[in-house]
Order: sequence, then structure tokens, then C-alpha cells
Amino acid sequence: MDPLGAFIDWIARYGILGLVCLGALERFVPILPSYAVLVAIGIAAANGEWTVLAAFTGAVCGSLIGCLLLYWLALALGRDRSYRLLTGTGRMAGIPPARVDRWIVSLQARQRTLAFGAQLVPVVRLMAPVIAGLFRAETGRFMAGTAAGVIVWNGLFLGVGYAAARLSGAANPSALALQVLVVLVAVETLCAVAWRWFTRGTRSQAA
Repeated sequence: MDPLGAFIDWIARYGILGLVCLGALERFVPILPSYAVLVAIGIAAANGEWTVLAAFTGAVCGSLIGCLLLYWLALALGRDRSYRLLTGTGRMAGIPPARVDRWIVSLQARQRTLAFGAQLVPVVRLMAPVIAGLFRAETGRFMAGTAAGVIVWNGLFLGVGYAAARLSGAANPSALALQVLVVLVAVETLCAVAWRWFTRGTRSQAA
């Protein structure tokens, strides 16, 4: 059984357009963590479905298109409905409204820097375009920071998938992607715990 391999074969029929659509869709339907999708694309590139450049370009363009669509959606919905969309999405992800409010204030204060950083944080990266649209961020500044963050994020996990496939020589993309995903989730969990420990220690010293 190789469901991921079958899915990638189906996407590959549409060439780089399939990658662009997949990158954009991941923003709206985050069924899997984005890094799982990117690792799978990297594995497929190593197996010859796309060139590395085509995989990277398609994934980045799709992700940026998805960001722009979410940003424009927030503009079209208006402040109140965009805020309800954000807090509702946050609740589904286990994020309280107070934390969403802090993200809004932070992103508004330092648009370009935080637009970049937001694309390197799971969950936050999906909500950042809506936050930017909520407070009418300047489009060029927001997209410049977002593009830099997307390039780093996509390039990192595409590279992980590509390197894992090359080094392991595994014939089953689904099994390999699952193994890589387990490692990535473990690393993400350790980083989250370390960050919480660090911030608690900093607050204790400040108090």
C-alpha cells in the first residue's frame, strides 16, 4: 500500500500546475501539517516526478498565492467578520482568543519582520495572512516578509524530503514520509517544550 505515492502520481500528471494548486490548497485545507506535504514533494522530486527547481518553484508560488487569497478574503470580509474567522479557527486549533489578540498586536507593530517569522511557526503561518488583512497591512511590505518566510520554510522541508529519499533509497514514499514526519513532530514538540521552559524562566527572573 502506497497511498502517498498514488496521490503524488496523480498530482504529477498536471506538472508544475499541480504543485501550485497543492501549495495553495494547503493554506485552506490543512488536513496534513504543511511540512508533511512539503516532505512528500521533496521525496517525489528525488524519485524523478519533478526536478528540484520545479518542485521548489511550484510549492513556493502556490503557497504565496494561497497567502494572497486569504489576505484579500480578510479585506473583503471586513474587520468584524475577519476577527470572528480568526478566533473561530484559533479555537479549533486549541488557541484561546487572548493569544490571537496578542498575535494581532505584534504583527501590526512589526509587519515585515513578523510576517517573515510567522511563516516559520506551525498554525500561526496559516493565520498570518488573515491577521494582515484584518488590520489592513501594507500589501507590499507584508508579502515581502511572507515570501522570505515561505522560501525558507518550503526549502527546508523540501530539502529534508529530498535528502531522506536519496540517503535511504526507500521504494515506498508513504512509509518514508511517515518516518520523516514522526521525527519532525518529535523535534517540533521538543522545541515547543524548550521554548515554554525558556519563557517561563525569563518571566520568573523579570518578576
